[in-house]
Amino acid sequence: MTDRSAGNNSPQFENLLARLRAFLARRHEFDLMTPREVDEIAHELNLSTSDLRTLARGRGSPELLSKRLKHAGLSAEALATSHSDVLRDLRRVCGLCQEKKRCTTDLARDKRASPARYCPNELTLTALSRGARGARPGAGIDADQAAVSEIVVSMTSSHPGKAST
Repeated sequence: MTDRSAGNNSPQFENLLARLRAFLARRHEFDLMTPREVDEIAHELNLSTSDLRTLARGRGSPELLSKRLKHAGLSAEALATSHSDVLRDLRRVCGLCQEKKRCTTDLARDKRASPARYCPNELTLTALSRGARGARPGAGIDADQAAVSEIVVSMTSSHPGKAST
């Protein structure tokens, strides 16, 4: 007979247990809110209530987006400064994405070519990446930077009253 408790000290088990505890804590906190509180938070974040609930239940999105940004030569910190509305939208889209399993598999294999087939953020990431490369010292505004500007304008204009200055 094997000792089943021996595997409970593994780093994988501890990681899984920590993730489960965090999930249950988030879920419990969210479940304690009144419907009005949930609606107010959703409104403040410019989300539907159902999107907010989906994002609250979601898992893995911040890590996946962070890796996608890294593959594109971008960082969340830099985007937070230069394009905070775009970063917020990237996070929302990633959190609502139905292809997390495929994305996780691709990122684990270090695949960079296939996301265009399924990642709803890929066009934005590509435009931001090209814009970042063109924004290096000595570079003028080019078509790639114009594409990034168009994305930023379209995102901020789709959220009237929510654009940051």
